[in-house]
Amino acid sequence: MKKYLLILLLALIFAGCEQEEKPLHFTNYSIEKSSDNCNPEEGDCAFISISYPVAENENKVASKINEEIRSHIIEIVDYQEEEKLVSVEELAINFIENYKTNARDFSAYELPWEATIFAEFTRRDAALISIRFNSRMFTGGAHGYSSISYLNFNPETGDLYSYNELFTPEFKRFFEEKFRKDQGIGEEDSINSTGLFFEDDTFVLPENIGFTEEGLVLHYNAYEIASYAEGEFSYRLPYSDVGRFLKIVPEEAPLQ
Repeated sequence: MKKYLLILLLALIFAGCEQEEKPLHFTNYSIEKSSDNCNPEEGDCAFISISYPVAENENKVASKINEEIRSHIIEIVDYQEEEKLVSVEELAINFIENYKTNARDFSAYELPWEATIFAEFTRRDAALISIRFNSRMFTGGAHGYSSISYLNFNPETGDLYSYNELFTPEFKRFFEEKFRKDQGIGEEDSINSTGLFFEDDTFVLPENIGFTEEGLVLHYNAYEIASYAEGEFSYRLPYSDVGRFLKIVPEEAPLQ
């Protein structure tokens, strides 16, 4: 009897070990597509290139992360489309087909279309995974549009961190004071007094906040708070300055 109990106990221990979640493992995935005989420098073609990390683990955490990344990439490229795309591959095909339709409907149209997205880790440890997306789009008009965006994941759940999960309420006031000082805006002055475009004349933090090994990046893309001519507004703040406002403290030794 004792023998059978021992065997059962060992089996349960082994099963428990098997069920433990393995650390997230990522590989890089890239896709490139172009219209026939495409040479962007000569016009009359379309080109799309996308590169991003993919979690290979077969579990819910990896699935959540992969789905968020996929959805974010589709939103960057296909933000005006009503049809919901289900994969990055379908997105690339759709981009090329949209160009062909546009070129066919407007025979004098000879401007090339381009979409490039490169995503990479800027911080990865047991407490947080931060991924930066560098994007460039051109689908006609006076100029293309470049942007930087971030996704910050909880590596234990695969969920995106909310602002309130990452920062204390005092952080917004701290950054607004720094922003006003850097932009020459007085404490009592309207935040738009120098020509900025904050909605309702109210300061807001950028949507794009990322973590690096050295500190935080807060990034406003062109058009978000100012005209295209004003360009981007980007700030890098070391952890020594912002650590007291963080609820999630990045570990000293990031995962490789």
